[in-house]
Amino acid sequence: MDISSLATTFAVTQQARTDLALQSEMMKMAAESQTMVVDLLQQGAQSLEAVAPRADGLGQQLNITA
Repeated sequence: MDISSLATTFAVTQQARTDLALQSEMMKMAAESQTMVVDLLQQGAQSLEAVAPRADGLGQQLNITA
């Protein structure tokens, strides 16, 4: 192997490592984001459950047959 082949191999390997590290970080960020969305949805559901009993009977006498 000549020196240019070794240098090219080294550069490609370094780029692959960098790409892998970036992909790993992006996957972690996506997982954290999804966890935050799930938490937000759960909090919204809890808020609705807290409000729902107060609205008992709301909309039952609504006539939409027009």
